[in-house]
Amino acid sequence: MLAAVRLRLPLALVVILAASAVPARAADPIQRVEVGLVVEGGDPHPLIARRIVESITTASERLLLGRDSEVVARQEAALAGVLREVIDRVVRGYRIVGLGFQTGATTLVRVHIQPRLPMLGEVPVTTSLPGVHLDAQPLVRAFLEPVVLEFRGLVSRLPADALEWAAPIIEQRVRDLVEGSAPGFTGTARIESGPPWRAAVSVTARDTRVIRDIGVRFRSSSIPIVLLEGHGPQVASMAEPLRGLPVAFALAQRARLEALVGEQLRAYPPVRQYGVVASPTLRIAEVTYLSVLADSTLYRGRVEARLNFGADAPAPDVRVQLGRLFGSVEPFVEMTLVPSNLSWRWAAGLRVQAGTDLAMGVLTRFEHEGLEPFVQYRLSPDMHIHGAFMPRFDLIEVTLTYRINEFLSWETVANSRGAVWLRLASNL
Repeated sequence: MLAAVRLRLPLALVVILAASAVPARAADPIQRVEVGLVVEGGDPHPLIARRIVESITTASERLLLGRDSEVVARQEAALAGVLREVIDRVVRGYRIVGLGFQTGATTLVRVHIQPRLPMLGEVPVTTSLPGVHLDAQPLVRAFLEPVVLEFRGLVSRLPADALEWAAPIIEQRVRDLVEGSAPGFTGTARIESGPPWRAAVSVTARDTRVIRDIGVRFRSSSIPIVLLEGHGPQVASMAEPLRGLPVAFALAQRARLEALVGEQLRAYPPVRQYGVVASPTLRIAEVTYLSVLADSTLYRGRVEARLNFGADAPAPDVRVQLGRLFGSVEPFVEMTLVPSNLSWRWAAGLRVQAGTDLAMGVLTRFEHEGLEPFVQYRLSPDMHIHGAFMPRFDLIEVTLTYRINEFLSWETVANSRGAVWLRLASNL
């Protein structure tokens, strides 16, 4: 029995010595670094805070990744001092008042910073729009209000020394905001040194596609084009605020630009004097065309040169109609010149507008007695049909008109005797 005990003691000693010879397992290496940031006096703009966190994270990863977490915990004071010096260099404008580690495979770096004086505070922001007409600037500035508000948020509570690294962030953010808010524009931002500190945003066209020239076209069913053309320069000047605007912006804001021109048209003295209703339409391009649909609510005037084609076609003529509106009733006179024999034909009539598409009335010609009833119906904005009955000749005549543009129309004319011909009518 005693011999057995003596044998077990050396065996236990061997086991203890062997166990003591096994090296201790190393602690987990640091594989990831997270940063917890506290800014004394209130958080700066999220973009500024993100830039600070990114800078601290980069410096912490270079210092800590791959190190033994327990060794880092034991050397926290020394390593924190090294990290503090690095952060002071890369995050100018802030002073570190607290820095510590919570070590592990994922190590948390807790940083408490304080902004250094002087601070920018509330910085006034001015905007300039070089190349944009003064009358169009209020429309563009309406889209820049969010940009100005965020610009102020970017620089408020920002230390002056932080502009060394924050200025490019602010400039890029302002550029992105302008381009996202006002299509076709871009913006540059600058902060003028102070105190007092001032900020400025300059907004210019982003590309070369801007409105460079403006043309005017008139359309009317009641006013001769020859009378309207004389007002072309004045109407073109009303569209002058469009010049210099980026095409992309003008396309996006066409309705507002049309309203801007429409206000000036309504204030134009001849429009008020003759009760003209003028509706502008813009065709946006580098050469922008302003089409004005103008009709008088008091007077009606029509001048047409008509050229007929066909075996049964009458001679070419020029027809003039002048009328005066009384609500939906229009008495008018008609004069027709036949250039081939220099003869005049005179007539008078009465037209009643029954709705927006239908008109009917009667016409009497001075060269013979009798009334000629007629009816006209608009099939579409560019097409209408006109029918008339001539009792003296026991004849029905139907005309289908298609308007090619503001000045020309094609007409197909047929009567109850089987005659058919074409007519090219020019609205003068």
